[in-house]
Amino acid sequence: MTQEPDLFRAAATLLVEQHGWDRAIQIATALRGYVYNRPDPGPHRQDAEALYNRLGWEQSALLASWFRDSRNWPTDRRRTP
Repeated sequence: MTQEPDLFRAAATLLVEQHGWDRAIQIATALRGYVYNRPDPGPHRQDAEALYNRLGWEQSALLASWFRDSRNWPTDRRRTP
């Protein structure tokens, strides 16, 4: 059994704890722009770029995908996943 889902849950939880659920989603969306080599010029570009530089392409793609999966969304978005 792989530990990757737990890894991305932990990374997502840290992102949510630092920024709140709504902003974490926006950063993950901006991160996806880096994955597709189309960085978003929006307000979360700097956070997404720093995260992308730390994680690299593959891990960034997986983290952005984690946020897109509705099964990972908390029922109360004020809480962490």
